[in-house]
Amino acid sequence: MEKVADPLLNKLQLLQDLKFLIDQGSGHRIDYRRFRIFEIRLTTGVIDLVAEYQAYASKYTLAEIANLIVQKYQL
Repeated sequence: MEKVADPLLNKLQLLQDLKFLIDQGSGHRIDYRRFRIFEIRLTTGVIDLVAEYQAYASKYTLAEIANLIVQKYQL
């Protein structure tokens, strides 16, 4: 029987990869306790990862989106 891809799991994996790339791009300056499922909570506010991804997904790769977020929020 062929395994069917679960769209939710694929999206969660994409989000997890984005968080990993943000962590890596910030030089690991973000404590993992600040990462939520769909956001990063900072003392200066909240980064909505889904909104950020959707804003850039049509033009940039996941690694480029992560880099844009790191630069935009000075992480």
